[in-house]
Amino acid sequence: MTKVADNVNPHVYDKESEREITSEEQDEDVVDDFDQREIFDLIRNINDPEHPLTLEELHVVEEKNISVDNSANEVLVYFSPTIPHCSMATLIGKV
Repeated sequence: MTKVADNVNPHVYDKESEREITSEEQDEDVVDDFDQREIFDLIRNINDPEHPLTLEELHVVEEKNISVDNSANEVLVYFSPTIPHCSMATLIGKV
């Protein structure tokens, strides 16, 4: 039996522009801390498990909902399921 998506017609948002990567960021000899945008760029294009859309396009992840604490080596990503009773929420992760 094929599983039917919980949210068949999700609202789709425009993607943000790609961040320009500086030469300092590309230099492996320069130590730089992680930031919200860098983490967002790493996860923004992951496809939703139920749709051929990215987590960014569905607003499951947003840059403003990422917290980075470099001193504690901690990154927290708060996500918003496309619907309150999303069956994939445990697959994505819960706090």
